[in-house]
Amino acid sequence: MTAVASPLRREAGPSYRGSTPAGRLQVVPKRKADMGAGSVRRRRLLACSVAAVAVACVLGLVVSHVALAQGQFRLEKLQGKAAEEQARYERLRLQVAQLESPSRVVAAAQERLGLVPPPGVTYLSPTGPVSGQPTEGSPDKGQESATEHWSSVKRQLAGR
Repeated sequence: MTAVASPLRREAGPSYRGSTPAGRLQVVPKRKADMGAGSVRRRRLLACSVAAVAVACVLGLVVSHVALAQGQFRLEKLQGKAAEEQARYERLRLQVAQLESPSRVVAAAQERLGLVPPPGVTYLSPTGPVSGQPTEGSPDKGQESATEHWSSVKRQLAGR
C-alpha cells in the first residue's frame, strides 16, 4: 500500500494520524494519553484552588494570632496599671487613717487652735445629768431610776 498525499493531510500538519489510502477521513479512537488532557487541566485548577485556600487559612491564622498577641499586651498593660492604682489606693487609705487618728486630731487641736481638754465630762440621760465621775452613793441607784423612767415612757408610747 502506498500512501497518497491529500490536501487535508497537509493542512492538518505533522500531528495528523489516521489517513486512509483513498484520502478518506476516519475517526480514530482516542488514546489513553490524549484522554488526560482535560483531566490535567482540572487537576491543575484543583491544585491551585487548594493552594489558594491553604494560603488564605495560613494568612487568617497569622492575622488572628497577631490580634491575640495585641490583646494580650493590652491586657498586661491594664493589669499593671490596675496594680499601680491599687497600691496608690492603699497608700491613700493609710494616709487617711493616719490623719483621722484621735491622737493626731487632739494634738492638732491643741497646737494649731489652742484647745485644751475639758476638766470633766458630763453625760446626759433622760432622768437628768449624770456626772462622768462616781458620786457618793451607789451607781446602781441612777441606773434603776433611768430604767424605771424608761419603762414608763415605753408604756406611754405603746398606748399611742
